[in-house]
Amino acid sequence: MIYSENIPNNTKSTIRVTLSNFSNGIDTNTDENILPLNSATNTFNYDFSSGALRDGLGIKELVIKNATTEKTMVIPQNVEKILKFWHFRRYDSAMQHFSPLMLIYCNDGKVYSGRLSTLDTAFYDIGLTFSTEPVGINYRLDGTDSFLLCVPNEIAVYDGSLTPDEYTQNVPSITSAALHAERLFVTTGGDESQLWFSDDLNPTNWNVNEFDGGYIELTDERGCLKKVIEANNYLYIIREYGISRVSGWGMQDEFTVKNLYLTTGKLYYNSAVLCGNVIMMLCRDGIYRFDGSTMQKLNLGIDKFFENCENDDAVGAFLDGKYYLACKLNFGDGRTIGDESNTSFTNNALIEYDLDNGNINILRGVDIKSLTAFQTEWFSKLVICVNGDNASKLYELTHDGKIENTTTTKIWTSPYTDLGYPQYQKVLKNLYINTDNALTVEINANGKTYEYSCSGYGLPAKIPINLKVRKFSITFKSETQNTNISSPLIEAELC
Repeated sequence: MIYSENIPNNTKSTIRVTLSNFSNGIDTNTDENILPLNSATNTFNYDFSSGALRDGLGIKELVIKNATTEKTMVIPQNVEKILKFWHFRRYDSAMQHFSPLMLIYCNDGKVYSGRLSTLDTAFYDIGLTFSTEPVGINYRLDGTDSFLLCVPNEIAVYDGSLTPDEYTQNVPSITSAALHAERLFVTTGGDESQLWFSDDLNPTNWNVNEFDGGYIELTDERGCLKKVIEANNYLYIIREYGISRVSGWGMQDEFTVKNLYLTTGKLYYNSAVLCGNVIMMLCRDGIYRFDGSTMQKLNLGIDKFFENCENDDAVGAFLDGKYYLACKLNFGDGRTIGDESNTSFTNNALIEYDLDNGNINILRGVDIKSLTAFQTEWFSKLVICVNGDNASKLYELTHDGKIENTTTTKIWTSPYTDLGYPQYQKVLKNLYINTDNALTVEINANGKTYEYSCSGYGLPAKIPINLKVRKFSITFKSETQNTNISSPLIEAELC
């Protein structure tokens, strides 16, 4: 809210306007002329959920915690890029305890395995080489926890200890996979109108007949089949322009298909993730929530950021009640932040959305290629790999406002305002603000940007401005750690 004093009908009247707090968040959808001053039209790398501006998201090199210690995994020397990675949730029957693994697929075409529950920090070549990025899925085969790695016309089964078994006979060209009703259901390359399914209890048998495997053809206006997700005892098919549902329990002739959603806008299928009992995904115009029957667009106030953005490289994950979306956003502010200096970046933002309270955080300036939730009995982390010079590293998400050891550039920008007095020119006299660390204040007015510095000591600071304006916006820019900015008060004189 904005609080101002009553103004008498004369000039040289002083007004004081307080931004009570920043928890209004961001709103790019509403016209700036009617937005309250404490609603941001642009913000990133800040966390504003408390009402103050504090350090937002960040990333650091991944540290694995286990029962006895912490460790950093060592990437094989010949690896230049990590292209994909998975969490293999595995029970070691020989040792009689859970022994989860991390699998990584790298630019040399090899798959490596690292143990998360021991002191060993090495990744080991498991003897598989693929020319295309595999699809991975946990599967319990013949009573043993296994991990299936699928590429066109081949499935490799890895149990964590033996040389993987490879199957190529009648295997379709798998592009995504999900377990439903004890069968493996997959989308395929080539003819993307076919949903294939394996034999009951046997993901390596794809013989097409009424007793083994088969496929279902979907050729309606929803377009190609892109991704399958199992949820609430149904199989959902994310398609180019819609969603279909399969119930696959029982014999093949009892399978049923129902078309649930149709749109003219594109669905970015790699962003589609099961989040509890709903599916979250990015579409052309924003983030949507699908509850199994209806599709609802979330009002996050950031619709403008998705304009003119192609997000075919967007990826999603779910961890601890939050949906994470790495994507490309159009901030439209003329700034170049972090990896945006590389003109070939694919993603420049990570959105954190809390499904319980609707809060969002935006990390800008990191080109994220892949992200996966890792949950073990010792830790819960969002693991990340990036494009660019650090593509051979594994990272984890933090909330300390740093990219490795570099503090993020944090921006919060208000709407343009006339402070409720459009008939007057104003002289912005002073800004009073609580800030723990150095801060730059930008006043955008008269077609220019004016900068003012504040060192900040945790006490209310006075920043002299003395600028004549009719309308203006204000930006709080921080490049320090342990940010805590609150209770700005603008003192202006009407003239």
